[in-house]
Amino acid sequence: MSKEEYHSSNGSQNDSIRNGYYGGESNKRHLNDDNADDEIDLKQLLGVVLRYKWSIAAITFVSGVIAVWYAFSLLPIYESDGSLIIAESQNSYSMQGADLTNLISSQYGIGMGSTIGNELQVLQSRKLSEEVADKVIEEDVMENGQRFPILWRGFPEDSTVVSRDSVAMRIRGNMEIQQVEREAQLIRIRFNSFSPVEAQHLTNEVINTYTELSTEQNRVAANSALQFLDEELENVTGRLNQAEDELRNYMDGTRIVQIEQQTEAVIERITALESQRQEIRVTKVAVSSAVEQYQNQINQINQIRPGLAEQYAEGIGPTMERYQFQLAELETERQLILQRNPDLRDNPDQEPYLRDLNDKVELLREQINDLASSLIRDDGTEVYLGLLSSTGDGGIAGRLVELRGNLIELQIEESQLEAQETVVTERLEEENQFIDDLPDNMVAYARLRRDVEITEQLYLTISQQYAETALWEQTQFGLGRPLDTAYYPERPSQPNKRLILLIGLMLGGILGVGSAFGREMMNRTIDGAEKVRKVGYPLLAVIPDMTPYIKEKFSGRETVNVQGRSASTTWLNLLDSISPVAESYRRLHNNIIYSHPDQNFKTILITSTGKGEGKTTAAANLAVALSEAGKKILVVDSDLRRPAMNIVMGESRSPGIMEMIFDDAPMDEAIRETAAPGVFLLSAGRRPPNPSSVMQSKKLREAINKLKDQFDHILIDSAPYGIITDAAPMMRLADGVVLVTRFGLTQTHDLNQTIENLNRIRVNIIGTALVGYDHEKSADYYYSSNYKYDTYKAYEQYQETRD
Repeated sequence: MSKEEYHSSNGSQNDSIRNGYYGGESNKRHLNDDNADDEIDLKQLLGVVLRYKWSIAAITFVSGVIAVWYAFSLLPIYESDGSLIIAESQNSYSMQGADLTNLISSQYGIGMGSTIGNELQVLQSRKLSEEVADKVIEEDVMENGQRFPILWRGFPEDSTVVSRDSVAMRIRGNMEIQQVEREAQLIRIRFNSFSPVEAQHLTNEVINTYTELSTEQNRVAANSALQFLDEELENVTGRLNQAEDELRNYMDGTRIVQIEQQTEAVIERITALESQRQEIRVTKVAVSSAVEQYQNQINQINQIRPGLAEQYAEGIGPTMERYQFQLAELETERQLILQRNPDLRDNPDQEPYLRDLNDKVELLREQINDLASSLIRDDGTEVYLGLLSSTGDGGIAGRLVELRGNLIELQIEESQLEAQETVVTERLEEENQFIDDLPDNMVAYARLRRDVEITEQLYLTISQQYAETALWEQTQFGLGRPLDTAYYPERPSQPNKRLILLIGLMLGGILGVGSAFGREMMNRTIDGAEKVRKVGYPLLAVIPDMTPYIKEKFSGRETVNVQGRSASTTWLNLLDSISPVAESYRRLHNNIIYSHPDQNFKTILITSTGKGEGKTTAAANLAVALSEAGKKILVVDSDLRRPAMNIVMGESRSPGIMEMIFDDAPMDEAIRETAAPGVFLLSAGRRPPNPSSVMQSKKLREAINKLKDQFDHILIDSAPYGIITDAAPMMRLADGVVLVTRFGLTQTHDLNQTIENLNRIRVNIIGTALVGYDHEKSADYYYSSNYKYDTYKAYEQYQETRD
């Protein structure tokens, strides 16, 4: 068979090898090929984690140490809390007929409850925090004699006191306000501080300050009315004393002691009208103040236009004014009838005319309310607030709707009071005109009597109103009532050292696992049999790392004396044929020779991707394994640049190939029998000036072809083809090539490149051999179950049992 025919047939046979006993693939693929398999192999992922477990554990431990250091380096923060109940403010003073206090309470919304959302806004307001800040700055030091940490510019290094605004901002930042239960309207207030004393103190200070503000806010409702009544009472008292003195002096001078009955009735009506006008004025003061308060609240929320009052004034229209004047006239008429007939107050239905007046008053009130409701709807703001309420901010939106409705109602009532005051004033002018028409001697007396009775009645009315309002104002308290005062925190709430440690360990674990997968992705080293198997060529044998064995068997020596030769201790198939390493080379021999009985691999070339990968040792041990079958084996050292076969076998370097080709040294002298029976060596000889030309020489090819007839197998130890191409001519002479890779040294990209280069020159790659394998350090240890390399230990145990 010619060489061309041989290599042509070799191609198909090589394909059969790759599809045969070794599980090879017909389509060769590179390691780490992204298109190889996109599925996630959970077993492989777990294997990566277990493989780098100590690295992951170390990173996790370091991260935990850093977390512990960080946790203990943080300043402890203490938390104290207290609670408030937001309840409806009920009048502790109430009496029958206290119309003014009832008016103030209803018009201001006092005693009608408050949405908890409003109170939360008050608690979080700048005003409250500034007042608390003022108190803290004034106190300066805590109960333990130390300055409040919140005043420090940088606690605990810089004790410079910061500004009031900074303290207020820190109070708001360190305070947490939370609604605990909606049903009970319970608010919990928490405060964080570097000092437990400060945490307790400021929590209580916030609760107390809020209570004071809430109480002040409730009591402000009566302030305007009280101030007005106080001024009126002072004026009326002076006027009453003056009127009484003038009446007494006139009566002493004129001896007039009484007036006619008609004039007396007029004076009584004037007195009643003056009292009614005084009540209207006091009520109007309260209503006007309430209008201002509601407008301020609306403007603070910034949701309704500040010009709502002007809009109301423009929209009320002539109809509303006409109704209000008619209502004022009817109520004035009804008041005069009741003044003349007090018994009708309890039984108004006894007098048909009074019953008719009451019906007309109610009808006019309904018409005014309808106009007011129409105004509210037509304004359009109610629709806007309804939409706002539907967005989830129901507390504030509902409060705005309530404020807006109350504001418009108060403005309408204010207009009604003005109309009533106008009507009463007109009636007073009419009644006073009657007095002016009396005889001169009676006019002065009647006027003096009128002034005294009017002033006296005003004095009594104002005194009663002032007393009721003052007592009502003093019995008002805030909407928030303290439930639990703040406690002294014994232990810091922050930092949570356990949580920080847990987070540190979790981050360390994530970082460790991430680094493991990162290292695995960046790992280009042959660290497992599976990576070699993925190149698409049969993995002929996995040779275990012989370093521990040599250290144990030969005490770590590099050479031993064998038949007068200094052979390398790596030549274990000769030195210790009953060993797991020798057994693995026998497996390599069997997989080469017996797996394809129809193909005769007479000339086998051993190469690698780089230097130091163990191809020379593999060739020497494979030669012994082949010779054990009674065959005659020739080992040719064709690595002319770095020859090492003579060192492994303990033979001389010369004569060798160089001497046989260039010095015509006899072939019998160049080929020497080694210490291994049946194994012969053709060494490299002296160093050539151009190794590549020597490998391409015709004389060398003829010599190798001639030696094929003399030996059963020829093993050619070539230069690493991944680096040097010197062996290419020799590969054309070989029947097959075995590519040696070293565990933990060969790079996947180098192996891929070497295989690609071998395929380009169309050589027959029999398969690969992985040498220096350490299963416990390999990627296969936690993943692959195809080969149990721990059976090498089982091999030794079996040998011991046999012995």
